[in-house]
Amino acid sequence: MAQKAAEISHWFAQMYGEQAAVPARAPLSGSRDADVCIVGAGYTGLWTAYALKRAEPSLDVVLLDAETTGFGASGRNGGAVIAQLAGSREHWVQRGGRDGALAIERALQATVDEIGATVEREGIDCSFSKNGVMMVARNDLELRRFQASVEADRRWGFGPEDSTMLDAAGVAERIAIDGALGARFSRHCASMHPGRLVRGLADAVERLGATIHDHSPVTRVEPHAAHTARGTVRARFVVRATEAYTESVGGASGLIVPIHTSMLVTEPIPAELWEQVGWARREALLAEHPFLHLQHTADGRITIGGDDNRVPYKFRSSPGEPGPAIERVRAMYHAELVKLFPALRDVKIERSWTGVFGTSRRWVPTVGVDRATGLAWAGGYVGEGVAPSNLAGRTLADLLLGRDTELSRLPWVDSRPLPRWHPEPLRAIGSTLVWAMRDVGDRRELRTGKPSRILALGNKLAGYGGHLG
Repeated sequence: MAQKAAEISHWFAQMYGEQAAVPARAPLSGSRDADVCIVGAGYTGLWTAYALKRAEPSLDVVLLDAETTGFGASGRNGGAVIAQLAGSREHWVQRGGRDGALAIERALQATVDEIGATVEREGIDCSFSKNGVMMVARNDLELRRFQASVEADRRWGFGPEDSTMLDAAGVAERIAIDGALGARFSRHCASMHPGRLVRGLADAVERLGATIHDHSPVTRVEPHAAHTARGTVRARFVVRATEAYTESVGGASGLIVPIHTSMLVTEPIPAELWEQVGWARREALLAEHPFLHLQHTADGRITIGGDDNRVPYKFRSSPGEPGPAIERVRAMYHAELVKLFPALRDVKIERSWTGVFGTSRRWVPTVGVDRATGLAWAGGYVGEGVAPSNLAGRTLADLLLGRDTELSRLPWVDSRPLPRWHPEPLRAIGSTLVWAMRDVGDRRELRTGKPSRILALGNKLAGYGGHLG
């Protein structure tokens, strides 16, 4: 069934028009053999195929997508290519020692430039611009946390070229954010148009000789085979790159569950209002209480998303259907935008849309290959997948090719089976409880300016341990 571009995201609507259907590639039309079959044609699947075909052009690589290329988070995200990864430094030390934790963080930083180089090499017109990311503090608790994170960076050997603190004047010189006390700034981030990146990357993968089939949902994966209603692809390796849609693949239930989120985009903002807001450098912008991510787009709009004010999980791990944000969520994000930028109170919201990201029970991404079965996987980015998906694709390519490299030795390489989430209804009950604890804790921190124990407990129950970068 053809999907209207405007139902997926602002990015797709810009590319294809309000009423137009998203162009789709031909579905699989029968059984066939391949060297590598990749299930999922989002960022992870495409970056894996791209790395494989550049390294070994003779490989026969086939990608199968249930919808159209970029239908999922790859075509709906906020467009920040940020060097962040779910899992604290302490977690990655446990996995790979201090050197391993440093290696994966440095690899992520280099990944921002790697994506930029690919965009230039392949001529992908996605407004890629490496302008850094500002994490703004609007109360003393946030300011102390960001200061502590920069101090921790120094102890780990990261210098001012990696992160620095801006005072209130330094923030105002860049962006006129109401109530800003300071900010953590990192140069390891770029902004871009997600839809044009994912569709341009798909074109590049095809130019290299890989084959992409849309509207070819995989119903079951087993050793050396991916089964669809239209035929079976048999391959030496079958890669699961399904992220938030993993539940739909037979045999993968409970490995990665979808977490729901939403985004808004403004109408084009007049020049006189941009003069008041500033933001000429187009840094990515993050805020807390609630968590928010914003982009100043290349065409003069602002996008905003983050933690929705609703339970972010649906019963039986349903990823839901694409469409606009519910009014309660839309109103919350609009209010948060005006709180940051009061001068924009009369700017209209042009569109909202919804999406999902994936998380495993460990709340950290993994990359793995079981050479005995030929099954491989990558994902579980917990909403921080734009840059890590590129690194995962390159890591997975090295593993599939049997190469011993710096990437194949990174501590997220883990060939142990993923633990499964609890069965329903425990999964739904637990997610509702954790969301409520996090929501109450977040509000309490905002009100009191003190760390919330209930928020910390909610994170602990969920298994979430923060991120590096």
